Amino acid sequence: MKINRTGAAVQLSGMMIVTLITQFLSIYKSAIIAANFGVSVEMDAYHFANNLSTFFLTFIGTGVTTVIIPAYVKKLDRKAIDSFITIIFGVVGILLLGVYIFRGQLVEILVDRDATFNNFVCEFMMLTMWIQILPAILSVTTAYYQCINHFVIPKTVLMLSNVGIIATLVLYKSFTVQQYLLVLLGGAFFQFIVDILIVVKLGFRFRPALCLKSPVLREMLKIFLPTIFSTGIYKINTMVDALLSSNIGEGQLTILSYADNIVGMINTLIIGNLTIYVYPKIVEKVRISQEECQRSLWRYSIAFHAVVCLIVVGFVGCGREFIGILYEHGRFTAKAADSVYLCMCIYVFGQQTNIIRDLIYRYFYTNKNTKSTVANGLITSITNIVVSIILVKPLGVYGIILGTVIAGVVSLVMITLRMRSFFGFLIPMRKIIMEFFKTEICTIVGILIVLLAKVLIPNINIFVSFFLFGMISCIVYVLCLFLLRSKVIDYVKKKD
Repeated sequence: MKINRTGAAVQLSGMMIVTLITQFLSIYKSAIIAANFGVSVEMDAYHFANNLSTFFLTFIGTGVTTVIIPAYVKKLDRKAIDSFITIIFGVVGILLLGVYIFRGQLVEILVDRDATFNNFVCEFMMLTMWIQILPAILSVTTAYYQCINHFVIPKTVLMLSNVGIIATLVLYKSFTVQQYLLVLLGGAFFQFIVDILIVVKLGFRFRPALCLKSPVLREMLKIFLPTIFSTGIYKINTMVDALLSSNIGEGQLTILSYADNIVGMINTLIIGNLTIYVYPKIVEKVRISQEECQRSLWRYSIAFHAVVCLIVVGFVGCGREFIGILYEHGRFTAKAADSVYLCMCIYVFGQQTNIIRDLIYRYFYTNKNTKSTVANGLITSITNIVVSIILVKPLGVYGIILGTVIAGVVSLVMITLRMRSFFGFLIPMRKIIMEFFKTEICTIVGILIVLLAKVLIPNINIFVSFFLFGMISCIVYVLCLFLLRSKVIDYVKKKD
């Protein structure tokens, strides 16, 4: 199914709008849960059970779409495609069944917590598994939607599911974790049924099959296995963080999860969209020359780094008020909000290295080099785990997040060195480094001034404080960029 330029613009705009709404609904849902449960052993148990449930499912999500989309586009043998889906989900189903059967023993081995925590994890496991299994199956239909250029439909169904979940929670007002999970399961079933009905009407078909001798199936499995490795690196990190935070005290995993939710929103709405926007432009430049491609890469890196640093300054300035407005209600205490704020400050500060690293990764992808990025990811993952284990004892949950940030810096340094080794720096790097340095100075100055302003103007309404210090952060940071004659504004205005 072909799509013209106008249609593509409508689809992209629709995706952006629906994604934005869905992200805000997700954050609002977190606010309701925070007010109802606060930071408790039950929520720790829920998040831990959720991590165990998603461990294997996360491995296949990205990989399935990566393999199936080309298969649908090329119209490969349908029995081979159905066999691939049957095998992947069959194996994962067996693994999840094993996790459920031995869930009690797994919890005792992995976590040093009391019997109450262990019992809650075992109680929540079945529900959390089904809540994750149903959307995971829909990764297949999502691939089909993309092949027929219906990008908005699955996102709209997900958004409607979230609307229904939130409406139910608001109606209940007070509920147990068990009831919350049942509401989530109802939303997952709604999403699954509606999605399947629509995609079948649009032509999707599936029948369980096992054509093990098919060369097409073997080729698909051959492509799929490396995606498990690359996706698994990230998931293992997440699981280790969950294990470490679960073992350092009640509520720490919940605090980490709330911080993850907010940083996930920032990554999806800002960093993810920026990298998606720039990737095709870098690909276009490599057709001209490697030098022009690198020049474009570093211009975007400087501009996007400056955008992320603005977010850093803004969050330090008004992030505590944002978290207070969002979470500090009901059973969610000011102390817990302070902890989430500090976690987020560390997380957000680390995003400035991640945006540059991700853009350099795109340069490697443009030049058809994926082995270097996988190797870099593996070393980064090991660094993250080791540093987090070292820092968790003296710094608690902050040490876990700091380990992630340090690993991000290591990742950026290593991938930059790999870039120099494989491709060389084809443009003068001194000016590029100087621009990054100017942005860092503006970031530090902006943080110091907004913190000083908060000391000089204490005890004001939380909403006034949010807008006032957010405005001060933006104004000081942008003025500083102008005073230092940063090239960021020129790079943003310049059309490649």
